[in-house]
Amino acid sequence: MTDSDLTPIRVRGKRYKKSPLSTDKNATQKGRTRSSDKNLPHRRSGRPIKRKCREKIPSRGDKRVKVESTKVCHLEALPVELIEKIFLDSLELNLARASPRFGAILSRKRVYKILTFLAFFKDSKPEDNSASEYISNILRPLEYVPLDINAQKSLQNDVLSCRWFNLPLLKECQRDMFYSTLQKFVFGPQPCGIGMVLDPPGGDILNDHLNEDPVHWKMSLQGTDGCNKSRSLYIYSKRVVVTCDIFGTLQFFPMVVWTIPDKFFAGQPWTEEKFRLLHYLLVFTPYGLSPDALEYLQPSPPSFDISRDRIQDCIHYAIMEGNIWILSELLSWDEVAHPFRGRDPSGYGIRGEHFVTAVKRSEDPGLLQVLLRAHAESIPYDDPDITAWALRQKNYEFGQWLLSYMIEVPARRRDRHPLFSGGWARRHARSSRHDFPDDPGCHIWWADFEKYVKDRLPADEMGWKC
Repeated sequence: MTDSDLTPIRVRGKRYKKSPLSTDKNATQKGRTRSSDKNLPHRRSGRPIKRKCREKIPSRGDKRVKVESTKVCHLEALPVELIEKIFLDSLELNLARASPRFGAILSRKRVYKILTFLAFFKDSKPEDNSASEYISNILRPLEYVPLDINAQKSLQNDVLSCRWFNLPLLKECQRDMFYSTLQKFVFGPQPCGIGMVLDPPGGDILNDHLNEDPVHWKMSLQGTDGCNKSRSLYIYSKRVVVTCDIFGTLQFFPMVVWTIPDKFFAGQPWTEEKFRLLHYLLVFTPYGLSPDALEYLQPSPPSFDISRDRIQDCIHYAIMEGNIWILSELLSWDEVAHPFRGRDPSGYGIRGEHFVTAVKRSEDPGLLQVLLRAHAESIPYDDPDITAWALRQKNYEFGQWLLSYMIEVPARRRDRHPLFSGGWARRHARSSRHDFPDDPGCHIWWADFEKYVKDRLPADEMGWKC
């Protein structure tokens, strides 16, 4: 018997090296496998995993998921046109979020335009349906039914919370709102309309003008009404005006904003685009519209729902961004809205912290002067940051004036003797070219303030005068 036929005796704990002359093919193959896998993590011995079989044969769970993903509910199986109709009739925006299929069907610009139109169109006489066919043609496939204020506020709240809503879309829908108002109240038959017919080529001029940016709308057209009386039609960014020597003036407001939800203000950062959208919305609030319109044409300010704290927060953001245009517009709107909140107009003021933010934000006195023009008596007269800022001012005259004025603030508040007889709303009413300081002491810095504002405010923006 040879040595190779003997069974080796292995001692526990002692290692043995394999003979390099071993002719066992299985052992050789096994050794190669182990040497090639020596860098791999150790796996416990046991039944080998049938990896290839697992890769080729999907599990029952995989089959179940695949079958369920292709399953469509009865509502999703409806034709696209019918799903759109159900969505627009219900005005339930959460339906678009109910499933990916609904989201794909309802995420179309045509649907967005219909929702935006219904949310912001001001139908001054909803009980009259003389223009319903014309408006329904704009809203196809939806049949036009006017919304009451509560329903419109709810829809505005939903639309303004959507990511797809933006300023270009609102302006595009604004044209349809103005066309609808013209058709119902100007060109439409009596008694709701006045049956006005434009002198040629007034129709072409009107269409060309309304195709421009609404910010630049300012035109007048001549024509005759149903009684063959001469009429003048004026179209501005916010309103439609019809005048007649006999019947006087009629004003119509085709678009109105009732609410701006907190979710709209929550998104950060505040970009130039978002500031412009906010400004545009505020222009069409009841506070921004003309107070001399007929009662049934004028939206009711108490119906408007927006937190003043949100506007004050935006004023803070505008200061931090150094955006003088939106800062002045927000200050103007806040001042106009104050008496509609049932408060004493003489008790108006702004947050004192805005002045502190301004001196921390910029050494340029212009930013602080913008706030002084809004309501100077709101300045914290004993704040150390403002005092230190005034002492280190390069503009020595203004710094000394500010220190002197801060001493006067308590007496001015007590005696109701303000530095200005109105804020930015009064400045807009006067127009910037005719604004002036009510207190002679302001003359030492007024010229610098006017230059600062002129260099930073756009000349062609739609403000509160439209």
